[in-house]
Amino acid sequence: MTKESPFGRLLSRLSSGQDDTTGHDNMPKLRMPLGMAVAQRGVPRATGRRVALQPGQSFAHFRIEEELGRGAMAAVYRAVDQRDGRTVALKLLSLGDDWPEDKLADARLRLLREAEAASRIDHPDIVKVFDAGEVEGLVYLNMEFVEGVNLATHAGSGRQLPPRMVCEMCARVAEALHYAHERGIVHRDVKPANIVFDQTNRRVRIMDFGVARFVDSQATRTGIVLGSPSFMAPEQLQGLKVDGRSDQFSLGVTLFQLLTGSLPFRSDSIAGLMKAILDEPHPPLSSIRPDLPVCVGAILDRALAKHPDQRFGSALEFGVALRDCGRTIPATLR
Repeated sequence: MTKESPFGRLLSRLSSGQDDTTGHDNMPKLRMPLGMAVAQRGVPRATGRRVALQPGQSFAHFRIEEELGRGAMAAVYRAVDQRDGRTVALKLLSLGDDWPEDKLADARLRLLREAEAASRIDHPDIVKVFDAGEVEGLVYLNMEFVEGVNLATHAGSGRQLPPRMVCEMCARVAEALHYAHERGIVHRDVKPANIVFDQTNRRVRIMDFGVARFVDSQATRTGIVLGSPSFMAPEQLQGLKVDGRSDQFSLGVTLFQLLTGSLPFRSDSIAGLMKAILDEPHPPLSSIRPDLPVCVGAILDRALAKHPDQRFGSALEFGVALRDCGRTIPATLR
């Protein structure tokens, strides 16, 4: 009997129900089992994915001020916590039509447990989760509101930040990830859109730990796919156990995109993208940015290794290497 390849197993998973769709910027996206229907208090729950709360409306003890963003998994609003008057970022996740009815209660409980784990992270470079709850079938995360833009703004060709700044920022992200990893939490969705950049003080903050998974928790039994496949490590795409080294791979993809304006693995289809991540080497950084020091390419080669054991020993080690290398890049280089 012929042994099925990792890519063959992935195709089998797709054909068994893990569909694909296209996300922002025409990058392939996996359909995730966290539905996007956002219900309003006192209004019958909608089954579509575009229902939105409006400024001035209330949800639980929050007053909605404006919608900040909307993606495949959730909607985020700037809101006021009417208990103390604090401005917060309110993230709503709906477990709707994509979930079998007999799985909903367990899924909600897992999300709330994950949010509770995230609320225990207290690091200056990680957006704080204050609390979480559920109202009318919607799980909400009450998070610190941070001014700035996400780094996806600077991920496209011609929009990149200076490479020395990029290396310094990604080093800080790596060190913050290490802090979380040391506490048993893996982000699982590191990407430019989940890193906030405050242009005033050039500070970065990681967000969306509220949908990360507690390492080795019971949540691993369900096979839920979280994250954006363009940034996923091979082991994550295969549904294998992930740890902090998987976040390293995702940060490596992020670093590559911020430096070059393009992704290291690309395809017009989700199947092609998966095959590229699993089997194909990324382009050498020197072929795109020959002006950058050799050490940057060496760091990327290690972070983007197909097997976790070939990556850095920790995200902290990744961050230190990147910070040291970044200092050799002229501050004037664009």
